[in-house]
Order: sequence, then structure tokens, then C-alpha cells
Amino acid sequence: MYRQETPKTGGRSRGRRRYQVCWRGHRLRGTTMLLIPLIVLVSACSGGKSQGASTDVLVVVSAPMSTEPWIGTFIERGARLAIEELNAHGGVTTPSGARRVKLAVLDNAGSPAKAAANARKAVDDHAAVLLTDGTGAASVASVTDPAHLPVFICFEGGEALIDPSRWPSLFRMAPANKPMARRLADYIANSHPKVGVISDDSTYGEQGRDALLQAFKIDEVEVVADQKAPARSSDLTTQVLAARQAGADRLVVWASASDVIAAIQAVHALGWKVPIYTGPTGEDPLVRRRLAEHPDWLDQVTFASFRMTSEVGPKPFEQFRANYEAKMGVDLVGVQQDGKQVVQPPDWPMFSYDAVHLIAASLSEGGELGKPLMEALNKVSITGANGDYRGYGPNQHEGVNPSDMYFARFHGFVFEPVADDPLSDTLPSVNQLQD
Repeated sequence: MYRQETPKTGGRSRGRRRYQVCWRGHRLRGTTMLLIPLIVLVSACSGGKSQGASTDVLVVVSAPMSTEPWIGTFIERGARLAIEELNAHGGVTTPSGARRVKLAVLDNAGSPAKAAANARKAVDDHAAVLLTDGTGAASVASVTDPAHLPVFICFEGGEALIDPSRWPSLFRMAPANKPMARRLADYIANSHPKVGVISDDSTYGEQGRDALLQAFKIDEVEVVADQKAPARSSDLTTQVLAARQAGADRLVVWASASDVIAAIQAVHALGWKVPIYTGPTGEDPLVRRRLAEHPDWLDQVTFASFRMTSEVGPKPFEQFRANYEAKMGVDLVGVQQDGKQVVQPPDWPMFSYDAVHLIAASLSEGGELGKPLMEALNKVSITGANGDYRGYGPNQHEGVNPSDMYFARFHGFVFEPVADDPLSDTLPSVNQLQD
């Protein structure tokens, strides 16, 4: 259930309806009108059904379940948790009645063609929303735009993927490449580095590379090597050696988790002591599992991502994490440190979780799927799992604030916010060892 808040008069919340996820004890402060959806809910539970329409709200996940399982799994699990919460409290309340929510998971295998086919199925099945990693976003939009089916990109950060005037159905609920790349360039610029860049041939790698090169140019960071590799490579010795021979003293790898692993292995095979920086795939548990026998190799790896906790403090994320792990289980990385199992905190599942709750709030506001839901998405906002604001406008389809990017460095198999970056240094450590 959602608690409607009085719209604030300043900032991005002006003129918008804001909702807060509020499960515990059904706390509804001063909101007599919200009893109406509860009455509708009782009616629906006793067998009432809209004529000519299913009472189910369908959430479709299209993700690389087979090729990038960490990405696919966190999108699915975040969505599943949100759906379980909604259904435990009667589903989504709408002006026409209460509707339960169901989940369908489709594997796009990292293929734009499969992603487009999955989008067509979602449209044919009258889905309320499509959650995806971002594979084949342009092809997907060609299917979902005419159907007014909102699509939430929950991983890829390419700048070209989000353009409300061109692709109005695409929304991003994940950090964008541009602010991550700009923060990385700012972070290393003062040391006047010579950078070697390695990217892969996926859209994630190609668009990440573009953002990096633009950011490095702005900050006058010298790029001495710009190497490309196939996605999910097993050997990057050639690319790493080229960067070393070019005089690089920093290595930036924006590629799949497999490529990150291959780059780290090549660096150590060559005996090269060079700091390695990655994008979000550096956090993929696969990296640590593949390097299980060499935890010290990760000590020189730093990745850029979004901060898990918000300005209001760590409590909202801690509550979300406790709920997630109680219902979905603890996400074990598959390695041990200090005699304990290493746990992957549920940071990325927050995006699909927030997307489902935002859809539920917007459906309660708009009442119907398709165009009314799309219009409501540009008016409604929620407080997300970690306490951050989540909402969009007609000309703004980015869901993560650019100022929320941080850096983390590995200490063995556990990562911590770095201490030499102003934002990162203010963030609390998040426990990653199972008690």
C-alpha cells in the first residue's frame, strides 16, 4: 500500500504526487480517502472482476539470464520481492479495483533480436511494464513506443539509450555512464595519469568507452591506448600488453565481467603492477569466484557505481536488505574471507524493486495500462528502497541522480568505499561477511 504525501513546494517534487512505500502496520497518516481502495480490495477478493480485462498486472523481465546471470538475477529478484510485497497487501489498488501482480521472466541472452522478440511478447500479453538490462534498447523501443508500454532499463548506462523525445517508452532506473565516467576522470585527473582503456564490443562496452573518452578529454587525461575486445573474452593478454607498451600507468576496463577477469589475469601474468578501474561489472560476483585463489589480485581493483545508502542515512537500505534477505535469501558470492562466506549486498536489485513500486503507484494514479500509465509515470514519484527519490518528468527519463556515483575498492573479496574521494569517504561500510 502507498501513503500519499502532500506535494513539496521546492525542488523536483513540485507539482508531482509523491508516494512512499509503507508496509509495516498499514500506517496511513490522515488519509481517510485511502480507505476507498481497501473497500475495493475487499470486493475484489470476494470475486469481483472487471469485464473484458484480466485482474492481473503483468510485470515482464527481459534480461541476459544465461549470458550475464548476475545482471539477470538481480533484475528478477528485485522485481519478485516488490511483487510479493504488493500481493501480500492485496495487489495494486486502482480506481476500478484491486489487481494482483504476476511476473514473467524471459531470457534475452544479450541478443538485441531476442530482446525485441521479448518486447513483442510483452506487448501481446498486455504487460504493464517491461524490465530489462538495456540490451537492444532501440529495437525494444520500436515495439513498446506504439503500445505505450513503459520499459525500465535496470543496468546499461549508455547516454544514447535515453531520449524521451525519440523513445518515450524508455526510462532508466540505473546509473548512467556519463556521470560515472566524469567522476572517474575527476578522481584520477590530479595524478596526471596515462590511461589505457579496454572495452568490449557490446553496447555496454561501446557506450561506456564513448563516455570515458569524452570525460577524459574534458579533464585533459591522456589516453595512450584504446583497445577493444570481444564481449566475454577469456584472454586479454594482447590488449593489456598493448596498454603497457604504450606507457599506461592506469588501466580502465569497461566491459563484461568475463573481460574484467581476463584483464586482471593478464595484468598479473605480465607481472604488471598497475591500478585497474572498472565500471559496475567489477562488482559482479563472477569476478571474485573466478579469482578465488588470488584474493590479493583484487586489491588493486576499483570500480565505479552508485552509492547504496542515501543522504538520509543507512537505515532505509538496511531495512530493505533485511527484508530482501528474509524473503529472497542471502546472495552468497561463493568465496570465503576470514573464515566466513562473502555476501553480495542487494544494491542493484533496488532498481527493479523501485521500478515495480513506481509502476504500482502510477497505475493507482492513472488507472489503466498503456497511455494513462505512461502519463502517470511523468507525475508520480516514490521514495525508493534506500531512501532516494525515484520519479520522472516528460523530458527527464533518468532515475538516478548524477551526484550519487561513488568508488569502491576491494580488500580481498570485500569492497569498501574509497577514502580518497569526498563523497565515497562519507559513506558507511556495508557488511559483506555472513555471521
